[in-house]
Amino acid sequence: MELGIFNHIGEVLDLYNTKKDSYKLIAEEIRDYFDKYIFPESEYELQMIYRIKSASSIREKLIRNNYDVISMDAEGVLASLRDVIGLRIECKFIEEEKYAYDLLKAMFDQTEDSIFYYMPQMPRIRLKLSEKQPQTQKNGFEIYKIDGYFMMGKETVNFELQIKSLVNSFWSEIEHRVVYKNRDFQLSDTFVSDLFKSIKENLNTLDSQLYLLYNRFHDDDENEKSINSQKKERSIEIFIANMVYETFDDLVIDQLGFPLDFKASCDAIVRYLMQRADIDELEDYGRIMMHFFNLLDEAQQKLQLTEEIKFGRKLRFSDSFTEKVGDTITSYINTNFRWHLYFSILFSMESQTNEISTENFVQYYRNLILSNRMIKSFKIDDESLQREIIDVLMNEVANKIYDSQKIEYLTVDGVVAVHKALNFIIPLIQYEISHGEQWDSIKDKYIDKYLFLLTI
Repeated sequence: MELGIFNHIGEVLDLYNTKKDSYKLIAEEIRDYFDKYIFPESEYELQMIYRIKSASSIREKLIRNNYDVISMDAEGVLASLRDVIGLRIECKFIEEEKYAYDLLKAMFDQTEDSIFYYMPQMPRIRLKLSEKQPQTQKNGFEIYKIDGYFMMGKETVNFELQIKSLVNSFWSEIEHRVVYKNRDFQLSDTFVSDLFKSIKENLNTLDSQLYLLYNRFHDDDENEKSINSQKKERSIEIFIANMVYETFDDLVIDQLGFPLDFKASCDAIVRYLMQRADIDELEDYGRIMMHFFNLLDEAQQKLQLTEEIKFGRKLRFSDSFTEKVGDTITSYINTNFRWHLYFSILFSMESQTNEISTENFVQYYRNLILSNRMIKSFKIDDESLQREIIDVLMNEVANKIYDSQKIEYLTVDGVVAVHKALNFIIPLIQYEISHGEQWDSIKDKYIDKYLFLLTI
């Protein structure tokens, strides 16, 4: 007659087999979430792999570790296992393990018990970030090993998340396959223990050497790519922006009698003109530079910063956002000198009328905001509500610009601030609506947060 403990373990494994597919789906959802929202924020290349513990491994673990399985039902036994789902964040080098852990701590910053932490837009994934990391294993080596759980309705499913470099992943395989699975090795043997410590130290040394080499060649490679793909554009962009600033700085001093700092405006205007020119070839850069040279030469003769800017007709826009931004421009262009200076510079570099130049610029600014990655990924079942929410968020940007009267919102820093606010608020709204909240009931709360984040 079979021992009762083996009968009970059999019940646990039967239950496990019914849940195995759902474990896999959970692991894939966690991996996909990290791929989409966590790893893009990393300056290093990170990836996640997972494994679902096999039935034989579970059986072995229950017996080997002498779990008190008799006193718990099958559900309780499975719930007591922390690593049925095993996730691993892989990075290239040991130095990057701490970075990956710090990234998790920075992004999983919400907690209800000061033990498990989560991100507001995905509260179903909880990480135990209250423990000291890295942990020290029985073999004396360190490892980043984090307990976590996934909330699936009323049920919680445990998982274990490790962070490992290539060298430490390799070492784990050696240790598991050669030592743990081989009865002939006795780590209590001093010779064997010292030998494996020596191997680990050599692997760490190799990692350090490869890290230095990688950084050297990676930096060279990145610099070369940057020079090839961006220097041609950005260096000329900076040169032209500085040239524009110096030219108009002299005009400001001559006509006003004192200097102003409007470098950010010059940079934003030049970026807009570069993008509108659709520059791809070196000859295009030469052409645009000559164009700017000629315009600036003429600007010194014709531009009068103390004269009003006039429009010959009413500006025409396609939606409420562009209309509000257009109204802001016409409201402040002759009453706020920074707005006046911004568009004086822009108009002096355009061959089109002031009306067409303004309409084109506002449309460009709208597209710049709509290029936000969270706007692009924002999806809810009700498409009309989805459009309404985006329109509301866009219009709040337009209202903020008007109320603050800050031309800085039209500069690079201002656009970055808008994108950061959208990146924070959209996932929260999406989560609430996908979990049954009505937009009308949460709208005011999130608009208040959004407006606070938009402040520059």
